Amino acid sequence: MHTLSIILFWAAFCVFLLASSAFAHNLVRPHLFSERTGRIATVLAWLLLTASIGLSHASAAQLGGSTPLTGSNQLVLVAWALVLAYFLLTYVLKFPRYGAALIPLTAALMFVAQIIPSRSAVPGLAPTATTVTSQMSSAYVTLHVILIIFGNALLLIGCVAAALYLYADHALRAHLNSALARALPSLGNIERLTVRVISIGLPIYVMGMALGVTRAIVVDARLWWADPRIILSGAVLVIFVTYLVVQLRQRLSAVTTSWMAVGGGVVIVVLMVLARTLPYGFHIFGVL
Repeated sequence: MHTLSIILFWAAFCVFLLASSAFAHNLVRPHLFSERTGRIATVLAWLLLTASIGLSHASAAQLGGSTPLTGSNQLVLVAWALVLAYFLLTYVLKFPRYGAALIPLTAALMFVAQIIPSRSAVPGLAPTATTVTSQMSSAYVTLHVILIIFGNALLLIGCVAAALYLYADHALRAHLNSALARALPSLGNIERLTVRVISIGLPIYVMGMALGVTRAIVVDARLWWADPRIILSGAVLVIFVTYLVVQLRQRLSAVTTSWMAVGGGVVIVVLMVLARTLPYGFHIFGVL
């Protein structure tokens, strides 16, 4: 079963490369056949990746264990979530060009997940602390991680869209005629994409945070709220809630709110780095 999981993983990787090539060809020379090929290949690759993840988990369960959410496994999970974000952008929000840009990133994450080294122990834990492996074996914690990863993915997509808005606004003001400026949609469409993606991603992120906080309270973790990762997670929440409130009330310009979204994205990136580098605290993951 484990061997079949590996075969399906690399099959999914190859099909994602095919989809990326089809989308790239469609971007350079738009053609209905290229677009359809990319979409069909993406669905097939996602199904193969889903089957690979399921078989890997089943194989670990047969041996009496569970799949550890290590750095490499988290990258695979992020890749899987990015394809869900592609489906959302393409078929729900109707922004297929933005969605297609996520497929090469998915393939890249899958490749990196196979070459990064894994670590067998988490340094800095006190002898009496609950080990990361036992925490991650809980379906409760696994759901928390999935929601946080998927929420982060959507929020970062919104941040990239906000950055594109800032560039498009600058290009219009400076009368730039670059290839990127010509390829971008109107400012209104970019702003609408940013708001929609963040509006979807933020509730998912909040649900993930709520599960994490509940878990910390249940296990009675000492000073869990003082963990730098928890503090930054709260900062992310405040930034994007403020962004949506300001957008709803239309009190600030679109340029100002776009900078706010970009700032939130920077905090997310810092949080993702700290979550894997700080060797202490209640909230340690991704370094097994």
